[in-house]
Amino acid sequence: MKPPVKIKAAEVPLVVVALPFAYREGVDEYNGVMRHLRESGEEWDLRIIRHSFGAELFNEFPLERVSGVVCGINTRPGIAGYEPYFDESALELLISRKIPVVGIDLPVDFRRHARRGARCAFVSIDSGPIGRVAAQYLANAGTYESFGFVGAFADRAWSRDRGAFFARELRRLGRRNVYIFQGVYRRGGEALLAWLKGLPKPAAVFASNDNCADGIMRMCSMGGVRVPDDLAVLGVDDDPIFCIHTHPSLSSIHPNFEAEGHLAAQTLSALMKGRRVRSHQFAGGTPTVTVRMSTAPCSPSGRLVRRADEIIAERACAGLNADVIAGLLGISRRLLDLRYRQITGRSVRESIEATRMAQVRKLLSGTRLSHREIARSCGYRSESYMEHVFVKRFGCSMRDYRSSGET
Repeated sequence: MKPPVKIKAAEVPLVVVALPFAYREGVDEYNGVMRHLRESGEEWDLRIIRHSFGAELFNEFPLERVSGVVCGINTRPGIAGYEPYFDESALELLISRKIPVVGIDLPVDFRRHARRGARCAFVSIDSGPIGRVAAQYLANAGTYESFGFVGAFADRAWSRDRGAFFARELRRLGRRNVYIFQGVYRRGGEALLAWLKGLPKPAAVFASNDNCADGIMRMCSMGGVRVPDDLAVLGVDDDPIFCIHTHPSLSSIHPNFEAEGHLAAQTLSALMKGRRVRSHQFAGGTPTVTVRMSTAPCSPSGRLVRRADEIIAERACAGLNADVIAGLLGISRRLLDLRYRQITGRSVRESIEATRMAQVRKLLSGTRLSHREIARSCGYRSESYMEHVFVKRFGCSMRDYRSSGET
């Protein structure tokens, strides 16, 4: 009798994930990658890269074992506020070895590789909704004499496009005094400060990201421009590193970076299986505005929303609902919902749920409280309902989230 034939198990694909983990976007993108793995049932041997991404990186492990790469470390060296960067040598090496790679928000000039037929694709956040939400928020937040956009990087499509959509939407809304300043890091601080001072006041400025917005507020502080009295400032990324600890605290748009990471992982999976994909794809999802002090003083509607957000932050986990907030503000529930969605792009209920879920995740990863205790602590009367909301929002059970050790 012949011995049974042993079937060799397929090797688990080794996938390199290089993302800007020092920032909120990198963590959210990574959570999107992990959601794809949970939903698809695929298993990847992940190698996480937190530092600069160049060809020399692949000296650390055999290149022939690498099945695919997701890379979002995209900032050039020497730019203040960013340490990691993407070196084109890494992309050239991967393409020469026919290793599938998906780039997240890489500079425009890298995309030529996809047009050459290489096994690579690029994923970006759609700039249209971000620019439009910024314009709608600032147009309703106060009575401004002028509006401005400051682009952090003139060579980045997302930076230019956010400004273009912002200006287009403002003009559609009947706001005519719209000014654009591109390339803050290229043209220097003095030029930017002069531009900010020259805007008809009071003015509202939309910055292409939070790092840029933080720089604007520093310039204003040095140059005697008062934020928010003379100049309201709105950023993008909703990154606590910049938003919470600035003075005043920074209002910011929160893009759906998690959806971007999820799309990148889906695209890489298709490339690794030999399937054809579009060379450049845009992640969907509706961006929302987190209102803080950098856009105050504002219109009555804006002040109403800011007060509602303060109540949500203080009481979301104490059984709060929209009716209670409306009562505390002395207005009808219908008016509260209308004004809140008009300013932030989401409902009061969605904001309460998001605040509660953030606390649920914090307790899951940082304590040993039971699910019942977490439900009680976070304002949920039903443990089963809390778990239903968690699965719908994050794509995994609370038990799996806790066991994975995600943050």
